[in-house]
Amino acid sequence: MIKFFRKIRQNLLSEGKTGKYFKYAIGEIMLVVIGILIALQINNWNENRKNKIAEADYYCRILDDFELNEKLIDETSKHTTNKIKLCKELILDLNKIPNDRSEILNKFVVAVRQDVFVPSNIAFEDITSSGQLKLLTDLKLKNRLIQHSTFLDNILNLLQENRNVIITRMSDFELISEFGYQDIDYLKRELDKEHITLLPKNNWTNDPNNPIFLKFQDNLIVYMAMLIRQKQHLSNLKKEMQEPIELLKNKKCK
Repeated sequence: MIKFFRKIRQNLLSEGKTGKYFKYAIGEIMLVVIGILIALQINNWNENRKNKIAEADYYCRILDDFELNEKLIDETSKHTTNKIKLCKELILDLNKIPNDRSEILNKFVVAVRQDVFVPSNIAFEDITSSGQLKLLTDLKLKNRLIQHSTFLDNILNLLQENRNVIITRMSDFELISEFGYQDIDYLKRELDKEHITLLPKNNWTNDPNNPIFLKFQDNLIVYMAMLIRQKQHLSNLKKEMQEPIELLKNKKCK
């Protein structure tokens, strides 16, 4: 094609048709420019198409994370409610004298077992860390997702503070053997009678004036308060999620 155009230009020059030559040259340049513009337009269209596909995929992945987090919140809240119930039972059991220290401590271990809420935020972290946040063209939704990410971080920090208080209070017993950890089933199975006889026989659960009794009961109240606070934090998070979820659902993810 290039040889063909060159041959035409050479013929025009050899025939002395300078005016026609320049007109032809200008026309040829215009054709080249138009060709470049068309190629750029096609390229831009193709890039936009790819971006739209990527954008839609991110919306659907983010929605999947939100819906999974709703389930995780419900499950964690259910476990928290059961632990609050156990704490209330423990306070009653503790004050029913005589009582069995082993039964109280085994129930206590179940009550203080930590169920850490770990949300799924993979899609939004992926799009922000990769610098692709610009792909989200829905500004209202994009700003709402950024706002939610900040809110989620704050909630996770508050939940961590709760856990720190719980761990500190529930492990605040100077002598573990005097407290009676050896009465807990998983330790008791590993200890024989010879070991048991060497350990303290402090029957503190049957002495309301014993310092361990008083601290244990006090810690249960603190623990219940932290559990109730945890449920409130999770409830607030679930409420905050509803608007972005609705906005994401409007994207018609399949």
